[in-house]
Amino acid sequence: MVANDPPETKTPLHTPERMFVIHLRSDSAVARRHLVGRVEHVMSGDSERFASLDALLAFLDRHLANAPAPSVEESDDRD
Repeated sequence: MVANDPPETKTPLHTPERMFVIHLRSDSAVARRHLVGRVEHVMSGDSERFASLDALLAFLDRHLANAPAPSVEESDDRD
């Protein structure tokens, strides 16, 4: 970095509004779309047990509906 260059501004890759912790139980069978576990929305702390992929996706959808849209930079990131 040259001394006259402006400091880098870093946009966080992950924001709590769109972050979840998903715990899958050992009896889940992903290939059969049988998912059992618990999901938590990091920002709100809201959590829920689920016993199907549909229930997990419904939880994610409820929380993502209220989250701000990702910026162009975020939507281009592919972790």
